[in-house]
Amino acid sequence: MKTILFIFSFLLVNGVIAQLNISTNFRQNAVWDNEGEKWDVYSTDEGGTLFVFNKELTTFRHTTATISSDYYIKKWDYNEEELKYTMTVTSDAGNEYEMIIDGVNNCVAFFYWYEEEYYLVRHTIKNTWFNE
Repeated sequence: MKTILFIFSFLLVNGVIAQLNISTNFRQNAVWDNEGEKWDVYSTDEGGTLFVFNKELTTFRHTTATISSDYYIKKWDYNEEELKYTMTVTSDAGNEYEMIIDGVNNCVAFFYWYEEEYYLVRHTIKNTWFNE
């Protein structure tokens, strides 16, 4: 995974833009526990999902077994030392998320606030590949 994210960052920096695809095979939903200072996982799912990013890294589609949603990437940053993309995204339903693609911990994570609680949806990466 580290190699793939490094190659993607190299391609972006050098002007060769490729379409990033990420498949996942595990999902966790959690809410932040302020007192315990930890994530409380309240559900897990072994169903796979697919993320398909456009070549310009301005949008992506997330497909699950039951729904497909489009997301608009408002801004993104890549940390080469941590092999991590950090993004601010908005869903086609208008919901805003912080999203992280983490090459070290091998996951795609969404963070968001809902009714004064902080939530995490974490997908474990199964595979990544590029289309030109």
